[in-house]
Amino acid sequence: MNIVIIGCSAAGLSCLDTLCKISPQAHVTVISAERYSPYSRCLLTYYLGNMMTEQELTISTPSSYPASVRFILGQKAEKVDTRGKSVRLSNGMECEYDKLLIAVGADAVKPKYCDEEKRTFTLRYMDDAKKIAAKLKGKAVVSGGGFVGIKTAYGLLERKIKTEMVITSSYPLSMVLDESSASYIEKDLAQMGIGIITNDDIAEINLHQNDLKVCLSSGRVLESDFVVAGKGVKPQVDLARAAGIKVNEGISVDEYMETSVPDIFAAGDCCETVDLARNKVSLIGLWPVAVEQGYFAALNMSGNRSRYPGSIGMNSLKTKAFHLISAGILKGEPGLKVYEKQMFATKQFRRIAFRDDVPVGMAFYNCPEEAGLFVNLIKKAQPLLVRPQKVVNGDVSISDILKPL
Repeated sequence: MNIVIIGCSAAGLSCLDTLCKISPQAHVTVISAERYSPYSRCLLTYYLGNMMTEQELTISTPSSYPASVRFILGQKAEKVDTRGKSVRLSNGMECEYDKLLIAVGADAVKPKYCDEEKRTFTLRYMDDAKKIAAKLKGKAVVSGGGFVGIKTAYGLLERKIKTEMVITSSYPLSMVLDESSASYIEKDLAQMGIGIITNDDIAEINLHQNDLKVCLSSGRVLESDFVVAGKGVKPQVDLARAAGIKVNEGISVDEYMETSVPDIFAAGDCCETVDLARNKVSLIGLWPVAVEQGYFAALNMSGNRSRYPGSIGMNSLKTKAFHLISAGILKGEPGLKVYEKQMFATKQFRRIAFRDDVPVGMAFYNCPEEAGLFVNLIKKAQPLLVRPQKVVNGDVSISDILKPL
């Protein structure tokens, strides 16, 4: 059997590793538009911050796989012929398949002011990180107050770059936390030396005789050596759509990770699956979720019929000053009831969210103990038999709740 995998990040690599274990007789071709061996894209901010080398980011190399696996790096998949069951690459090469996985991921959202000639970048790929590293001097502006923006700002701070964050909302992580909880993070970022400008956005960027000026909507002007935009990501769906595969916001797949076209599967940031916290089909663009989906795609491509149960969004943000772990949903959905315990003296808080007594979200700040256990509670989607306030206060151990009766 000939299997083609388009994409060599979390989902594609997970699929490949699983196939090598369960279907060693299969011939697998892995296609990647990037020229690098598989690496951990989610750790690029650590590379930017000089906390990890390129070699440390590398997960595996083509030479570490058996002869039945072929890597084609630096070539983009341009067309999928669903009738002829082949993939055409940017160099004109054709790769035939019996089963195909589309795991092309997502691209960074590029605001209209993004222009590399004006030293304005996004951070999604290794080449992005290298371009930014080449411009490092003394000052930087990071646009965006989500997880990517904060991780980027922290990485630059580790390189002794004076960094200012420009955030359109009134506080960081506004999609996840309320203002009271976010104030912990905002204070810790400020104490580390990261400047924070809220309720503002970049209007335009001007470069004149090597002087870069970042003009904000408020009229304020910042001087910087470069700008990094961290405004989120959007799934890559053009290849699938052009092939006649059903696409909504992302590529549509069934519970077996198969698309609307037989023998073509999708996994990772480019596809939609069930969000267990929201109880609906959604995009969850996270590395561990992509790994799960790649695993289940491999099972089903090899004939081991296995239903993918769905997942939840999770994130961890760790610096020298604080550690935030969040999962599921805490706001923006109807019917949520949120319980919170703040511990000002120790700079800690716990927030947990319920819908109809079923846990659906959490955020633990500087108290990672039992955070993973609460994630399991969310995945189980079972009503608690104890008062939520006892859980958020720590009066009841989550491990005890998870013990079978």
